[in-house]
Amino acid sequence: MACVVVLSLMRTLELEFMQPLPRPILQQKELIPCNKDLVLSLHKKLGSLMELFDENRIDGVETIKDLETKLRDVAFRIEDEIELQVVHLYEEEEDEFRIFAGIFDIFDRFVDQTFQPRENHIYVEMSHGEKSTRHRQSLHQTSTQHCQRLHQILHRAVQDIDAITEELAKAKEEYQLFKHHLQGGTKVNVLPIPTYQVISMPDSSHHASRSKEIMVGKQDEFDIIKEMLIQHPSKQLEIVSIKGMRGIGKTTLARQIYEDSSITSYFDKQAWVVTSQHHNKRQMLCGLLGSKHHNAGNSSNEDLALRLYQSFKCQRYLVVMDDVWSEEAWDAIKTCFPDDGNGSRVLVTTRLAKVANHICTQNDFSHQMQLLEQSESWKLFNEKACKSRGAEFEMIGRPVVEKCKGLPLAIIVVAGLFSKLNTLDEWKNTANALRSSSATTLDDEECSRILSLTYNHLPHNLKACLLYLGVFPEDHKINANKLAKLWLAEGLVKAFENESFGAVANRYMQELMDRNLIILSELSSCRRKIKRFRMHDLLHAFCMREAQNENLLHVVQSENSSYFSQKGFRWVSIQYEDFNMSTIQHYTLKSYRSFFSFLWGKSFSNFINSNLLRVLFCYFTRMKHKNIVDSVHLRFLGVPNSIELSMAQGFLKSRRGESIELSRSWNLQTLHSHGKVIYRLDEGRKYLEFPQLHYISCGNYFCGNPPNFVHKLDGIGADNCSKEYITNIPCLKKVRIKGEDKEINACIANLAYLEQLERLWVSCWFGTNTPINNDIVLLKNLRKLKLYGMRFEWEKITLLSKLPRVEVLKLLYMSCVGKEWEIQDEVIFAS
Repeated sequence: MACVVVLSLMRTLELEFMQPLPRPILQQKELIPCNKDLVLSLHKKLGSLMELFDENRIDGVETIKDLETKLRDVAFRIEDEIELQVVHLYEEEEDEFRIFAGIFDIFDRFVDQTFQPRENHIYVEMSHGEKSTRHRQSLHQTSTQHCQRLHQILHRAVQDIDAITEELAKAKEEYQLFKHHLQGGTKVNVLPIPTYQVISMPDSSHHASRSKEIMVGKQDEFDIIKEMLIQHPSKQLEIVSIKGMRGIGKTTLARQIYEDSSITSYFDKQAWVVTSQHHNKRQMLCGLLGSKHHNAGNSSNEDLALRLYQSFKCQRYLVVMDDVWSEEAWDAIKTCFPDDGNGSRVLVTTRLAKVANHICTQNDFSHQMQLLEQSESWKLFNEKACKSRGAEFEMIGRPVVEKCKGLPLAIIVVAGLFSKLNTLDEWKNTANALRSSSATTLDDEECSRILSLTYNHLPHNLKACLLYLGVFPEDHKINANKLAKLWLAEGLVKAFENESFGAVANRYMQELMDRNLIILSELSSCRRKIKRFRMHDLLHAFCMREAQNENLLHVVQSENSSYFSQKGFRWVSIQYEDFNMSTIQHYTLKSYRSFFSFLWGKSFSNFINSNLLRVLFCYFTRMKHKNIVDSVHLRFLGVPNSIELSMAQGFLKSRRGESIELSRSWNLQTLHSHGKVIYRLDEGRKYLEFPQLHYISCGNYFCGNPPNFVHKLDGIGADNCSKEYITNIPCLKKVRIKGEDKEINACIANLAYLEQLERLWVSCWFGTNTPINNDIVLLKNLRKLKLYGMRFEWEKITLLSKLPRVEVLKLLYMSCVGKEWEIQDEVIFAS
């Protein structure tokens, strides 16, 4: 379970000591040359040790578990010591500056009052020289001390890792001897991890097939619910419930009904909301109103409820309330559903019979879901395992499927595990581990055993990435692009020589989906990548629990969890709407690295004791942040604040007064603001350097010359896009340009200098039917083009067919004039 911290530590070593452009303060103190060999040795030993843990998974052996815990604690300590050492360098630099500035100031005043001008001049020269010499000597002495301190940290770390490696080798040797002397050996199992590391991406047809979840043995139940919704003679508003245990397929069944063509044609309006265990009335109201109401401003809950009621009035509607845990969740929102006697329906899924009984007034509209029969279970297993096996494999697999007791979630998770096993011995060993339990019913504990075995069988990189998903709220639709950047910031993925970090992250997500550990929600426009996905609540609960047990995660979901314990944790996730964000400043969060806020309401956070902060992620746009002090290690910043990047202004400073000063964030990678981002020259005509900063996004617009290493820049003005401006950012792959149509057309020719440009989003403010510039065909590598508000005639769009590699074309908000686009036979889009 040490995978998260070890990967994080390895990435910290790379960023601080192994990158081509390390921190200036580390270079000034000369800490890297004298410790380079130790850094490289530690990094290599950590990688080798994780491979040793992966090579042969020994399930249930306490010695191995204890060693993993020991490794986790050692990695925790090493990373804390290294990152705090870097923080102390900056603190000492500040102290030295203040002390010497004060000394010189006092000395100058003393000299002015005591000595004659000529003597004064001579004395001052000597004194400043002496002070400067002493200062240099002091700095050299301090650098030596820091070198020695870092050397001690790294030397002790290497010794500790060597000791754990030796203990692991010894434990495995003893285990192999023990297994050799056992007769039969059915009670002990070694689960070998597949040796392959390359995860191939399937083609788009495979992705498309995964967008619909397989429903085996549920056709009868599908027809029953469908009859309640559209064929029952009752014309009054009826509440229909689907009840059943976790993992039985309630949400999947409801989703397939919701998207069925006969349902969508029957109802005038449809809406879907997830309530979950910790329901929030405002969140449910905004969810039912739709995404455009997520930022509901200062509207009260009563105003939102009235707006929702009015949107349903005189409509035949279907509302799905998924995963209702309590009677209170229903009671909080039930008055929003008008009854116009037109056959409207509300479909509720719940695992609790008492909730279904409270909501449904008639038994005719309540359905209890059933477990799968054995034949259905085996069919589902085969479809999800995606492999055709011989009779020997079937003899092993059928008892495993029987162990799942007809629960669809358990079956598909087990199928995902077995789909990655290629030999008969691998199947036997894994089956032995699953059959070792004597349980006769499939309760939450038995489900947890199945999930735990699947989790333990993952390579360490996938383990870490899966565990990280526990920071998100239950039933949250996770954006794949944002997750990739978060994984990067946490050190869980990294780029390789021939592969970007985004491609690596996408491989990992695809692998998790192939193992049935995540559920696809939406594909990207090109249909080759995952855009959004979600987790089943059982899997989410498992990840959250494991992360909490490993001292990685603290989740605030209720008033009871608002207290921050003194033991260290890495990730803080705030999901309790009534949590007082201003209290964050009172906690000394020694080890926490990442802070996530999923609050809907407007609030202010005040970060003071957060000098190890590396991720600050605000999902909604109404929370402001201030006093982020000494965030030396910040890598991901996503906030509503407007941001200024300027040496003179302290790097980040909100235009509205919420001060964010992060002048030392050398390893900043992702910057996302819902306001403005301004990048200025300082008084010395220099820009701040952030060699890892590849992604900048701003809800308003970007001002200034962007850093030349940025890969994605969201929100630059068309009037700024001169040739000089464009050629300064040669690595740009994705860009969004805003402006008037004439300004946009004027800059399009200059975009051709961006040889790596793959995605272009043009937002036009005042479209006037101006034809798009013919120079757009010069964008030879463009794959995705999105036009917003351009307003040109349909026939003019045929020009875009000359773009040789365009795969996705999106025309949004009156981009073209006219009702139809008639494509001539000679117009052919290459992709």
